[in-house]
Amino acid sequence: MKETQTQGTRWQRFVAEMRSTYKSMDTEEKWDIWVVRPIGFVVASICRSLHIHPNAITIVSILFGAASGYFFFPGNTKMVLIGALLLFFANILDSADGQLARMTKQYTMLGRVLDGFAGDVWFFFIYLFIMLRMAAMPIPCTTVEWGWLSFVLIPVCGLIFHSTQTTISDYYRNIHMHFLVGRDYSELVRSSDLTARRKAITSWSGWFEWIWLYFYAGYTRKQERITPRLQRLLQAVGERKASELPEGFLREFRAKSLPLMPMTNVLTFNSRFFVLVISMFLGMPWIYLFYEMVILVALYYYMRYRHEKMCDEMYHKWFVHES
Repeated sequence: MKETQTQGTRWQRFVAEMRSTYKSMDTEEKWDIWVVRPIGFVVASICRSLHIHPNAITIVSILFGAASGYFFFPGNTKMVLIGALLLFFANILDSADGQLARMTKQYTMLGRVLDGFAGDVWFFFIYLFIMLRMAAMPIPCTTVEWGWLSFVLIPVCGLIFHSTQTTISDYYRNIHMHFLVGRDYSELVRSSDLTARRKAITSWSGWFEWIWLYFYAGYTRKQERITPRLQRLLQAVGERKASELPEGFLREFRAKSLPLMPMTNVLTFNSRFFVLVISMFLGMPWIYLFYEMVILVALYYYMRYRHEKMCDEMYHKWFVHES
């Protein structure tokens, strides 16, 4: 009995420590909770004992994810399986780097930039090899090859649709966390702050920081440009901390934002991973393009409409009297 209680206590400690490495249960998917985060936590714990920095894990995840694209090119089942496993482990490492950062308090803005950059590199190579594979494949129900169409559709799919969807999904989750856990623990940053920090660099020794701040400010500026009503709400909130805002406002924001979190998750990695792998196994990469350019685009516009409408309603209810 005592041994059973001890094992139960150890398991409870394990689960408690693992959940402390989550950003928030509000923003976690079931697949991540039951598969990705537990494995990521084990990897992060091992890396902590070896004194490995979170950014080193991110770099390894970039290599795994980029390599996966090559294995989707030949089209045979064995190669697709290897590609799927590489991309799966890249995602595990992408989870582990954030979990390790939270375990060791090694938060850096560069780490956040690298984390976002990792996914872009993965899918750059994935889209590249899908494009090369599709070019020699016939369009469904015809004998005509995709040819040059694949060199148009896939860059549009990746550079416009995929990039915009993941950028805004990441932003909405950060906004949710911003009002849930407060400014001190939020990853939300403003493009103006990043630009000011970049302009303050006057020495050539800061060239690397200058470069990543330049691109990160552009990434953030895109988020701000696409969400005008949200920006108006944030401007009304100003520099006030969560503790300085009306409790009713915080409750209402979470209640209205929470139903949108599953949409942000669908638009990021997991759903793309499963549809991508299935379409590759079937030898029909166009299925993934259809999913990306039709289903996810529709979901993206609906999510953005809902979020902007919510921000507009909350601005008029809570802050219009201040303007």
